[in-house]
Amino acid sequence: MKRSPVSPLNKALYERLQSQMNVAVYDYVPAGKKAPYVVMTDSTAQSWGTKTVCGAEVMATIKVLSEYQGDKEVAELCDAAISAIQTQPLALTDAWQVGLSSVDSHSVERLETHREATVTFKFTIIDTKE
Repeated sequence: MKRSPVSPLNKALYERLQSQMNVAVYDYVPAGKKAPYVVMTDSTAQSWGTKTVCGAEVMATIKVLSEYQGDKEVAELCDAAISAIQTQPLALTDAWQVGLSSVDSHSVERLETHREATVTFKFTIIDTKE
């Protein structure tokens, strides 16, 4: 991989989530912030290429936290986040283009004081500069 789409993808994800979610969206949660909120966590990129096109497969993970003791709020927030990302293609900068996107995994952890959901998205990104 000659360059990475992770930064343009994370920027587009953050902007999309921030514009469409009705809770705070962070890439770093400031101390003392109370749930509910969405936080961007891990991103990994694996390069791929053919004779005519190249790019990367990127896994991007978000966490959704809720202090509500049931699953309702965290489920609704996850649905809203998935819809925000999947309804319209993300527009990336620096000559990157999202070819495909899907939800790779989705889990909810039922902790004593809160619920914590993890959603991992899988993106196939094309390098239109190469």
